[in-house]
Amino acid sequence: MKFLKYVISCALLLNVSLSAQKILTLEECYRLAKENYPLIKRNALIEKTRDYTVENASKGWLPQINVIGQATYQNEVTQLPFNLPNLSVEPLSKDQYKIYADLQQTLYDGGMITNQKKLAKIQSETEVQKNIVEINKLEERINQIYFGILQTQEQLQQTDVTKNDLVNGLEKAEAQLKYGTILRSQVDVLKAQLVSLEQRQIELQSLQKNFINMLAVFIKKDITENTDFQKPEKLLLTTKNNRAELKLFALQHQLLETQKSLIESKNLPKLGAFLQGGYGKPGFNMLRNEFDIFYIGGVRLQIPITGFYTKKNDRALIETQQQDLEIQKENFLFNQNFYTIQNNGDLEKLQELIDKDNELIALRKSIKKASLAQLENGVINTSDYLREVNAEEQARIQKILHETQYLLTQYNLKAQLSQ
Repeated sequence: MKFLKYVISCALLLNVSLSAQKILTLEECYRLAKENYPLIKRNALIEKTRDYTVENASKGWLPQINVIGQATYQNEVTQLPFNLPNLSVEPLSKDQYKIYADLQQTLYDGGMITNQKKLAKIQSETEVQKNIVEINKLEERINQIYFGILQTQEQLQQTDVTKNDLVNGLEKAEAQLKYGTILRSQVDVLKAQLVSLEQRQIELQSLQKNFINMLAVFIKKDITENTDFQKPEKLLLTTKNNRAELKLFALQHQLLETQKSLIESKNLPKLGAFLQGGYGKPGFNMLRNEFDIFYIGGVRLQIPITGFYTKKNDRALIETQQQDLEIQKENFLFNQNFYTIQNNGDLEKLQELIDKDNELIALRKSIKKASLAQLENGVINTSDYLREVNAEEQARIQKILHETQYLLTQYNLKAQLSQ
């Protein structure tokens, strides 16, 4: 029974330990950062704006109704210039009144409403794409923080290895001190180095904590030093450019083309039906000087002429904007290509350095091992041993830096090509 309780207790403790150590990946950080970035909320507002604009444009096909009231006084009215026998014609009153409703129904608008709706949709897509461009820039910022965490973690692990080497050397030195074969100062050299190592650990732990706190702000998730930050694998990169900016350039080009179509629509003839009906004094019968009902209806054709004054310049302005857009796109691709060439060169250099790091670490490890034996036999002093320990540690730290920089460069290049 006691054994069963012990097993259950161990299982519970193990479960608590595993649950406390959360696993986090770089891809998950990308996703959480984008989901929680304040700018993402703007997409919903852009969509609402698009819907309202499209709906308003569609209402251009609905009848347009105006109610107009008017009261006037004029100094003279129309009268017959002669008198007719046995007929008296009452002149119109100089004060006249009318109230009427004016109804306009568009039959053909030259494509204005269609182009306005299309323009609103493309404007919305363009604004959303601008947001995507800005949000995708998060990836490079996350890379800097995430790989900073990984680098400090590996450096802390290396300090533990170095500390173990120093402790081994200290044990040998204290044994020699006990037998009087070395001075106390040689033992203190190793102790002083242990204190310096502990100071470096404090600095690295503080830096790691800062990186973790910054990452937590981006991803809106509680993470600690106990979180298991998964080290990403090396990538097989392609040169294909899938940047969000390229889609943005395409949308901006569509936007300008739609504006061209809108200019054409403004200068096309418009056809509509109209109806006016109301009550006033006089009505349409000018010989009846009394309040009466009146109405009139028909078809109206409008042929805009003044739009042709500016049409040529309006189109030239848009074509200038299109040329400017092409220059911006060309400049963007040039910079992307330059960035890719530069980073590929850096990756080749870093890989060569990592290969040399492995050779150097193997040599430094062998030298340190031999120096420990020499220290034990009194051939060298603690300062000589410490020099070899530091040399190996420096070689390992250089490898950590080169490997981290290699992965960071790869993932930044991926972000540059595939956002």
